[in-house]
Amino acid sequence: MFPQWRRFLQNLGWYLATLVVLAVLLRYLRSPVVLLALWGVGLVWGGWLAYRLGRLLFPPPGLPVDDEKLEQYLSQARAYRHQIERVLKSGPAGEQPRREALIRQVETWTEAVTRLVERLQELQQDDIIRRDLRDTPRAIADLQTRLARETDPGLKAQLERTLASRQKQLTALEDLQHTMARAEMQIESALSMLGAIYSQLLTGQSTSQVADYSRLAEDVDEEVQRLHDHLEALREVKLER
Repeated sequence: MFPQWRRFLQNLGWYLATLVVLAVLLRYLRSPVVLLALWGVGLVWGGWLAYRLGRLLFPPPGLPVDDEKLEQYLSQARAYRHQIERVLKSGPAGEQPRREALIRQVETWTEAVTRLVERLQELQQDDIIRRDLRDTPRAIADLQTRLARETDPGLKAQLERTLASRQKQLTALEDLQHTMARAEMQIESALSMLGAIYSQLLTGQSTSQVADYSRLAEDVDEEVQRLHDHLEALREVKLER
């Protein structure tokens, strides 16, 4: 079972149990406070559950990443950082400068992943983007239908301008989708590389044996730069409204 469904069913179970308890209390106590609590739980918690069920059954259109995966990325990045630092700090004293340098790089790397994930979350939760993804294709189809029937030259010209603007907006939305998908793939690549470094360190090799240290450092720097590039691309997102 998917984690989001598991959490929903757990919340549903607690919700029903709470309603039962309050209903039993109301039967025996006949208290207006208990009645008010029963109504409050039923309406507020029940409304929230209905909203969550709707999101699970009918996910928002178009966006290529979801909150669940983004939270998992953050958790993985932090876990790798903690474990890599732990292994490196327990290494041979003679390699301390190189180990400390790698620790700093891993910290920078994890921070870059975190910032990129947070930016994806901002876009993922943007209600205006969700609305535009849902409504823009419909608006284009409607404008095309109206344009095909229109005979007045002035109105036809206005419809053509509006249609061109809407099509430009749709292109920007599609570019955003592709940019977000590429950013997610870069995050997965970064996490895979962190996992590979951690696995090598766990074999008990010294930092000089994990790989040629200068090459490893260059690989980390390049990966951080790629993450920064994707972050800048997402920060520069400007959609036509």
